Amino acid sequence: MAKRWQWLGLGLLIGLLGLGTGLHASANTVGFEVAPVASKAQVDQSVAYFDLKLKPKQTQTLAVKVTNTSKTAITIYPSIAKATTNLNAAVEYKHIPADKSIDLPAHFEQVVTTKTTQLKLKKGASKVVHFKVQMPQTAYNGVLVGGLTFLKKADKSQNKSSVAIKNQYSYTIAVVLHGKKDLTKNKLTLGAIKGSQSNHYNQITLALENHTAAFLNQLKTSVKIYHQAGSKVVYQQKNEHGQMAPSSVYELPLKLGKQALKPGKYTAKVSVASKKQHWTFTKDFTITGDQAKNLNQTAVIDQQTNWWLWIVIGVLILLLLLLIIWYIYRKQRKIKDLEQQLQEQKDQHKD
Repeated sequence: MAKRWQWLGLGLLIGLLGLGTGLHASANTVGFEVAPVASKAQVDQSVAYFDLKLKPKQTQTLAVKVTNTSKTAITIYPSIAKATTNLNAAVEYKHIPADKSIDLPAHFEQVVTTKTTQLKLKKGASKVVHFKVQMPQTAYNGVLVGGLTFLKKADKSQNKSSVAIKNQYSYTIAVVLHGKKDLTKNKLTLGAIKGSQSNHYNQITLALENHTAAFLNQLKTSVKIYHQAGSKVVYQQKNEHGQMAPSSVYELPLKLGKQALKPGKYTAKVSVASKKQHWTFTKDFTITGDQAKNLNQTAVIDQQTNWWLWIVIGVLILLLLLLIIWYIYRKQRKIKDLEQQLQEQKDQHKD
């Protein structure tokens, strides 16, 4: 039972992912279903994903039945990807151009392969997609984890309309390949810390590196950032209920909201907990003036009013107005004095 619960936090064990609109989709709107065919190498028969124990060099074929439940013909695109940890501290299975894995026992996309790149299904039809598992020659400890994703792209009719809602739906079935023995203690390190941006909002990214081929469940993080040699907290954030994939890097984002990123030399103090495991890290980092400037130029920033600046400007304007009034008054006074002198001289000549 304990082992079963260990894998329940896999994220997309066999889940629905709506891409593009964030709408909740029912089985009718998705238009297809997938079902893994039971494998003889299955460790836990009660779970709805592939949980396999194989020997080095052993070959195994996995089968997934795909059924078209829509009223029209559809095309499904199978794909394979290793497990990674996204910015929300959740495990996901999709191809990432920049590899965020570390100390992998093997490359999942090389261990699990398929010859099927697309699957055309008529209304109500079903087909089985086969995946070949070729275990590495050398035994490893821990688990190698990835996912089999089945994607239905947006209909062409939807793409022609500029106002139509475009949906792409996919199911992902996780694959857990157990090594010689499962690992219960993780090696976690803190990597690079840098200023970054997500959806035009500034953040400070801290790379947590899981060097172990084992999940980190019930993940809790606490981050406090100080000026170097300072005692006042500049930025801070706490997160709970996270999960890290085996051999993955979690780019933990400390979100700054609408604040501008300020250059300077900082110290990060990070606390991480996963069940009974605990880690603490202290690391210095620098955000240069150019880095802050470049990020702030494209960031959503709350431009707070500098009232003192406006007060100073107002006082200067008032002083300038008073100076102008005094100058005009003085000039007019001189003109009147001159006119009076001229009038007095005229009066003297008459006498």
